[in-house]
This record gives sequence, C-alpha cells and structure tokens, in this order.
Amino acid sequence: MPVGNWNLQWLNHNSQRSYPLTDRASKTDTTGTLTIPDSFIVGMYFPIPLNASNEIISAGWQRAYIKRLVSTPQYYAITLAIDDAEVASCSIPRAAHTRNTTYPLYGIHDFYQAVGHITIGLLDEIDALPGGLFEFDGNSGEVEPDVIKPFLQGVSSLRVLNNGVYSDKVYGDVVLVAGENMRIHFETVTIPATPESEEKTEKHVVFSAISGDNLNTPCVCEISDDAPCITSINGVSTNTGNFNLAPNGCVTTTNIANGITIADICAEPCCGCNELDALTNQINRFGDGITTLQNFVTRLGSEVAQMNIIVIGSRIGRSCS
Repeated sequence: MPVGNWNLQWLNHNSQRSYPLTDRASKTDTTGTLTIPDSFIVGMYFPIPLNASNEIISAGWQRAYIKRLVSTPQYYAITLAIDDAEVASCSIPRAAHTRNTTYPLYGIHDFYQAVGHITIGLLDEIDALPGGLFEFDGNSGEVEPDVIKPFLQGVSSLRVLNNGVYSDKVYGDVVLVAGENMRIHFETVTIPATPESEEKTEKHVVFSAISGDNLNTPCVCEISDDAPCITSINGVSTNTGNFNLAPNGCVTTTNIANGITIADICAEPCCGCNELDALTNQINRFGDGITTLQNFVTRLGSEVAQMNIIVIGSRIGRSCS
C-alpha cells in the first residue's frame, strides 16, 4: 500500500483508504485467502431503477457489497450484490488497464436495464495476490451507501392514439401545440398532506377543449347563398348551362349526391385503408419486438459473461494432484 499522503486528488486519495468499501469491511474473502487492496477499487456507482429500488427499500435492505471477485491472467471480474440479490457485474482487462480507468458496471437479472460504473486504480498489489474465484459476504465486502442510488427512468418516446390506431414513436424533443378549439397550459396543483406524506406541489400540463376565444377556424365547407356559379372549366363554357364529362378508356364517371366520382378502373388499388392500417400495426409490433429482443440479448450477454466468470474461476481454483 502507498506510504504517506501524496497528491490528495479524489481517486488518488481513495487508493490510500478503504473507499468505496466501508472502513469496517475486512475486504478478506470467506476462505481468508485474498484481501482486496485499497489501491484496487477507487470508485463505484450503481443506479437502481425506481421500481426495483421500491421493492428493495420496502423489503428493508441492509447493505450492498462486493459478493464475488474472479482473478485470471487475462482479466478481473467483480459481482455486486444487495443483501442476497446479485445486481451487477463487470470485467476489467489486465493487460490493457491503465491507472484510474472507469469501466461499465452492467446490471444483471432484475436490474438488467441499469448501467453504473466502477473505477479501478492500480493493479500492482492485487496482481501479486493468488488468482481464482473468491466469495465475500456483507461484512467483508460491504460498500458505502452512496454507491447505490435510485433513479427515475425517463420517457423514451411518445405516441398518439387516434381512433384506436397508434402513431409512430417520436423521439427527442417533443413540442405540444394547441390546435383548433384546444388550449394547453401549465398549472401548479397543491397536493394536501396525508398521514403518509407531507403537502407538496406538482406541475401539470392541462389540455382544455374550449369554444370561442377566437380559436374557431371557419369551416371551408360553408358556402354563401350568393356565391357565384361555375360558368366554365379550363376556359371551356357552354350555352345551355350543362357541362358533360365523357368517360374514356380506363376513366369512368359516376353520379353521386352533390357530385361526380371520376375513377381510373385500370389502376384501382388492391389494398384499402384497412389493409394498410393492419400492415402499419404489424410493422410497429415488429419494431417493439426488436427492442424486446435487444433487451433479451443484453440480458443473455450478461448471463453468459457471468457463467464464463464462474466456469473459468472454478477451473482456476482447482488444483491438480
């Protein structure tokens, strides 16, 4: 361990004390074979999604700790646990490591969506210790409480539901714009105190359907009684007042109420709106399936990494007679 106080920069200072492990942690594995040097881990942070942290807090969790350390000639692997639940793991390459490098601390099992980080200082002292798989308990591997922090998951996308049909997902900055007969405004609402919580205020976005206030756009279908009549089409006029539209080839005309339908019978689409809506829904579900598959691959990668850690560690820990 370094002697004396040299350059009390945060990470350098941590390499001379137990942090992020607690002072009361022995840092010695359950077999008494390996003691984690202070210069090895100099920083750690792991966020817990709010839904998971609520379950942990309601269960009365006691401590977070380093549960497992695997040392091989190629890398170090660390597993973090909260009470009996393993929540995250990481891998540190030995050959490529440089002092005070930060590595991702990936969530596993129920915490697969969370990603934290761990900062590794020097490998000099731990490289001199035996290799293998080493287990720790809450007393020997306990980390400081500020290592674990709950966090709120943000809104990843926005969709609009209209007549039972969802729009495409919108990402990034989204601006809500008031339209005809609609007002959007913010207001502050006071939530009264209850036996379980204190009085608080919340910011609300309010959508108000209104009438008047000069927000009504005149309907383009309104026709004045004294509107001028059509006297010609493309410069062609008639003396009788009647104008005949003659079908030709693939073009047909059909009389309808207050109008005429002109159709191209040679190029009539084979799919209507219902078919296109069904196809759009299938594409949207396919996109959601890709996201689910990506999350599963991430979890599967973590599980495979964890299995490799255990298998390689167990092989290293075996002795040949």
